[in-house]
Amino acid sequence: MLLIRLAAQNLGRRRLRALLLGFAVALAVGVGVAGLVAGRELSEGIAASFSRMGADLVVVPRNTLVNLTASLLTVQPTDETLDSAIVAQLAAIAGVARAAPQRLVPVVVEGRSFNLIAFDPATDFTVQTWAREQRPGPIGVNELLAGGRVPGRTGETLNVCRRPMEIRGRLARTGVGPVDDSYFISFAGLDFLAALCSQDAELRKGDHSAMCLPDYQAGKVTAVLLQLAPSARSEQVKFAVSQIAGVKVVEGNALLTSSRQALRSLLVGVAVFSAVVALAVLILVSLLFSAIVQERTREIGLLRAMGARPNHIVAMVLAEAAMITGLGGLGGIVLGFALLLASARSLGFYFESLGVPFGWPTLDVLAAICGAVVVASAALGVMGALYPAWRVRRLEPFALIHGEGAR
Repeated sequence: MLLIRLAAQNLGRRRLRALLLGFAVALAVGVGVAGLVAGRELSEGIAASFSRMGADLVVVPRNTLVNLTASLLTVQPTDETLDSAIVAQLAAIAGVARAAPQRLVPVVVEGRSFNLIAFDPATDFTVQTWAREQRPGPIGVNELLAGGRVPGRTGETLNVCRRPMEIRGRLARTGVGPVDDSYFISFAGLDFLAALCSQDAELRKGDHSAMCLPDYQAGKVTAVLLQLAPSARSEQVKFAVSQIAGVKVVEGNALLTSSRQALRSLLVGVAVFSAVVALAVLILVSLLFSAIVQERTREIGLLRAMGARPNHIVAMVLAEAAMITGLGGLGGIVLGFALLLASARSLGFYFESLGVPFGWPTLDVLAAICGAVVVASAALGVMGALYPAWRVRRLEPFALIHGEGAR
C-alpha cells in the first residue's frame, strides 16, 4: 500500500508529463477501440448481407435436379435424401467454414399443402439472415419461421399436421420461391412433429393413410449448404467433395464468394494497425520511464539505503506506469466511443442506406471490451517500464546515491 502511495505521489510531481503520456495512451486506445469495434460491426454486417446471397457450394444427392438461384438459399422439392452423417464429413473438409444441413418435407398447414424445411439454427447462415420480427432466443420444437409469402403472423398458432405450431418470426421476401413459399423448423422440431404424427397413426390402429409424414425417416437431409473459409479455394473444396460417393456439387456466384472471403482482410487490417499503434506506445512508455528512472536514481538509492528491497523499487515503478496507462485506457474508452458515435451518425448511415446493418455490440460485449482495454492498457505500461525498473534494481544503493545509475 505504501508503494502505491509513493507511485501516486510521483505522478503528482510531474503532472504535465503524466498527462501527456496518459493522453498519448488514450489517443492510441481510442483509435484502436473505435477501429476494432467499427470494423467488427461493419464486417459482420457486410458478411450478413453476403450471406443473404446464399451458400458458396450446395451438396445434393447425385440424381437431384437443382435450380441454381434457389439452391443458394435453401433446398428444393425432391424425394432424394442423404444420410446426416455426411454433414460432419463435409464440415471436416479443409476450406469449409460452415456446413448447414436442410431437410424438405411436404406438410399440410391449415388444410393447405406447403413445404416445411428443417434447418440447424447453430450452423445456418442463409435462413435466419432474412428473419424479421423474430423473438430472441433459441427456436423451440413447436415453433416455426414463416416465409415471405405464406400466411401467418408472428405469435399466431397454426395447425401443422393437426398439431399446433407457433410462428416465432417471419422472413423478408427473398424473391426465391422455395424460400418465400415455405415454413421453416429446426431439425429437433421436425423429429418432434414426426413422432407426434407417428403416435397419432398408432392411435388409429396402424392406419397410415391419413398420416401427415408417412415416409419420414430421421437422420436424413435433403442438401447441405457450404460456406467457404476466407482463404479457401472453391476448386479444391469441390474436388474434395466430389470424392464422396452419391453426391454432386452446385457452385454459387464466384464473384460473391471471393468478395465475401475478402471481408476478413478489413478486420485483420484494423487489428494490425492497432497492434502497430500499441507497439509504438510500448516504445514510448519504455523510453519515458527510462528517463524517469535515470532522473530518480538518488531518490531510489535513498529508499534502498532506508531498507527498501530491489523488488519494492520495481513494484513502485511498475505501479506508477500501470496507473498512468490504466487511466489513459479509461480516457481512451471515452474517446473511442465518441469516435464510434460519430461513425454511426455518418459512415453508419451510409452503410444502412446500402442495406448493410451497422449496430452496437451487446452490453455484455461492451463491458468485456472496456474491461479488457483497461487491463491491456495497464499491462502495456507495466511491460514498457519493466526493463528500466529491472535495470535499476541491480545497482547498489551507494552507486545510486552518487549518480552512477544515470550513466
